Amino acid sequence: MIPKAQTQVITIVLISGIVISLLGTAYMWGIPLITKRTSITEFLSAEDFVVKLDQKIIDISASESGETTLDMPDGLIRVYSYDALDPLNNSLIFEFVTDQPLSTTNSNVILKTSILGDNATYGEAEPRIMSMSTGSYATGSKISLRLRYRELDTTTQPFRGYQISLVAGSISGTEQVILSYAGTEVNPGGKKAMNGGDLFLTKIKVDAV
Repeated sequence: MIPKAQTQVITIVLISGIVISLLGTAYMWGIPLITKRTSITEFLSAEDFVVKLDQKIIDISASESGETTLDMPDGLIRVYSYDALDPLNNSLIFEFVTDQPLSTTNSNVILKTSILGDNATYGEAEPRIMSMSTGSYATGSKISLRLRYRELDTTTQPFRGYQISLVAGSISGTEQVILSYAGTEVNPGGKKAMNGGDLFLTKIKVDAV
């Protein structure tokens, strides 16, 4: 028969062992969950930044004047001008890296955009198409949020087309993005709107410091 005092000691040891085991399990599974939650928080912060960036671009374009700045979250900006000889032309891309993938496969999805297409109806569709692509990066994932600006055409007389034209400025930093009005062109290079009317191109210059 085991003495009462010894039984109490054994009980304490067993309880301690169970507690340590549970803590170990929480530690092993808690880190990935915390990392995942951090990745989602980083994504939401980046998405909010890109949405605000788009709104400021639209505001400057509508007023045809002004300059504004926006603080950047952790990440990098890439800008492809309207006339760039690149499939990504007239796009702004914000990229950042997370410790853990948000998706198990590389993907490309449309975000916060109700109407698709390179040409849409003025007054109905957003000037931009917003999308997200993901890819592997070291032990984590690289996420790219893209704003691409398309032509919006009127459907009644006088036929006209409107488009925001991005101009890549100096992309030398990761602290702030500076957006500024850079003029408006009508029928640039003789190009007309897709509805046959005049094409109004509003230039927005993008710098990063």
